[in-house]
Amino acid sequence: MTGPRVIVLGWDSATFDIIDPLVESGRLPVLASLIEKGWRAPLRSTWPPMTDCAWTSAFTGRDAGGHGIIGSWYRAPGSYECRYFSSRDRRAPAVWELTDDVRHLVWNVPMTFPPEPIAGAMVAGYGAPPGSQMTEPKDLQSQLAGRWALDDLLDRAPHGSLERFLDDLLQGLRAQGEALPWAIRETGADAVYAVWPHIDRAQHFFWRFRDRDHPMADAVTRVYEAMDRATGDIVGAFPDADVIVVSDHGAGPLYGDVNLGAWLVDRGDASYSTSARRSVLSSVAWAMPPVARRAGRRFAPSLARKAMAAKLSGQLAPFDWSRTRAFFGFHSDLWLNLEGREPNGIVPSSDAEDIVSELSDALVQIEDPATGRRPIAEVHRRDDIYRGPHAHLAPDLVLDTWSAGYRVAPGREASDEIVISPEALAGVRESWSADHRPLGIFVAAGPHFERGSSAEMALYDVCPTVLALLEAPVPEGLNGTVATDALAGFLTTRPVRAARHAAERGHVSAGYSDDEAAAVAEHLKDLGYIE
Repeated sequence: MTGPRVIVLGWDSATFDIIDPLVESGRLPVLASLIEKGWRAPLRSTWPPMTDCAWTSAFTGRDAGGHGIIGSWYRAPGSYECRYFSSRDRRAPAVWELTDDVRHLVWNVPMTFPPEPIAGAMVAGYGAPPGSQMTEPKDLQSQLAGRWALDDLLDRAPHGSLERFLDDLLQGLRAQGEALPWAIRETGADAVYAVWPHIDRAQHFFWRFRDRDHPMADAVTRVYEAMDRATGDIVGAFPDADVIVVSDHGAGPLYGDVNLGAWLVDRGDASYSTSARRSVLSSVAWAMPPVARRAGRRFAPSLARKAMAAKLSGQLAPFDWSRTRAFFGFHSDLWLNLEGREPNGIVPSSDAEDIVSELSDALVQIEDPATGRRPIAEVHRRDDIYRGPHAHLAPDLVLDTWSAGYRVAPGREASDEIVISPEALAGVRESWSADHRPLGIFVAAGPHFERGSSAEMALYDVCPTVLALLEAPVPEGLNGTVATDALAGFLTTRPVRAARHAAERGHVSAGYSDDEAAAVAEHLKDLGYIE
């Protein structure tokens, strides 16, 4: 056949809650056709159901204990500071490293920066700092830049106004609908993996306007429609390919934030430091709108670096570690300040189980006084949700706030209120109105897919299912399994071949310089993922 055999398109954060009514009304004709001709299922995400961890699980078939990417922006093990994961932190091989005689195109998949040479090509635009080398081979970047504005091929954050942000998202999808078919042909890819974050960004910021008499009421719908058109550009260009459309998680309304720091202090499990001095410079710099921060980097680069570095190093909380038994990170992760594990740990290992049990029981009792809802639906212990050689990197507890429509962010300092309204962001003076949910989407159609549906699939199933379609061996030890019902006919003549456990990737030091890490952190701040 001419063109790729398998195309995986990531509709980041897409949910059937939005899709089904739009399909019913005829507004997503391409996805509707794939559903009609092929297979669909709700897709269970990872813990945490966060972009970087989840997409890494999709393409490795492993949970965070197996691949080592616990979240995205996270607290570094054995320290009270934070950093951003890079491709070099991923320990498990991805699908594009598990095949022979297959050319792959990896397009804006999270946790692929810095890009690495593969059999094919990689565009690691997601997480790429401004001006960085984001492609392998390197000359692919100049070829792309000669045809499209690179900003349109990257993740976008709101700068200026929500109206401008919507225009940026729509323009980005138009450009990617043109660029991706070109790149597939140019690289001769047999298998394609592309992630588009546009729906996720739209839902975070525009959800509140849905079903209201408001100029932005159709913003989320317009982004879904643009995503459908971009998907149509790919499907139309390569009609003989098996196409899989997946999301890493779903979405739903955000009701509030839980100031877990204040809750821990109120309980006596943590104590704010009275001696820690906040840098006025870093606080002011961090609070600036994006345009002002960019100007600061241009006219006073050394001062800007110093300000950002000071703020980043203090992201966890202003705790007095000598009087803190428990603290939290960034994605509803809670840690004991354990002796021997943390720099100033005070909790003896003999007390850990009792404290974990006590905190687990108390956390699910927190209540939002404004709504009566309980923001924490469930508390998961590390050993219950992670397996693999890197499970020790995970937190002691993962709090399921997503199922309840809350998040543990960004309030970390003293407050009289434990459950607070989401904070407005400096870039657009608007707060999030939606957040992730644990169920995403799986839709697949093509010459080898059956028509039908499953009650539920797992995000981990994407990797082994793609390997089966490529007739490559599926390694033992994956968390996911091949979607055998969806490929029943195909597998009767080309059954799944098993392989031994795939060798781990070697661990390399973090892939970001201090300047690059600060730039990525600013982007995450503008998107609302960190405070």
